[in-house]
Amino acid sequence: MRVEDALLQLQVTVKRASKTVYQVIHSARANATHNHGLDPDRLLVAEAFVGKGYFKKRVNYHAKGKCGIKERPECRLTVVVREMTPEEEAEVARLRVSNFRKLTKRERRLVPHKLIETTPIWNRKGRAAGQVDNALV
Repeated sequence: MRVEDALLQLQVTVKRASKTVYQVIHSARANATHNHGLDPDRLLVAEAFVGKGYFKKRVNYHAKGKCGIKERPECRLTVVVREMTPEEEAEVARLRVSNFRKLTKRERRLVPHKLIETTPIWNRKGRAAGQVDNALV
């Protein structure tokens, strides 16, 4: 997946880890462009994996003068990015064009919905809000 697409997808994802993953991918893109001179528009997420991190150890006090060790586990997120080859870039461009064509065909088949202005305002009694019942008047 392209780095730009991954960042866009993470911006709209409602998950707790999405912010952290977004920051890591953004940092990987910045490191690749600044340290290695790669083109940021041609970067792909080659792999992303989670590894074991450092375990913070704290004292946990128990009853009767005893104590134990409380461990707070952490993890390490690693993201590897690489630059697209020209063949992969051509394949991505071809897929984008074909998906755009499919999208426009699908949109042509859709039935146009009523405009908001033409639909009556909802009323609890089942008639439009502007209509008056003749039996009550």
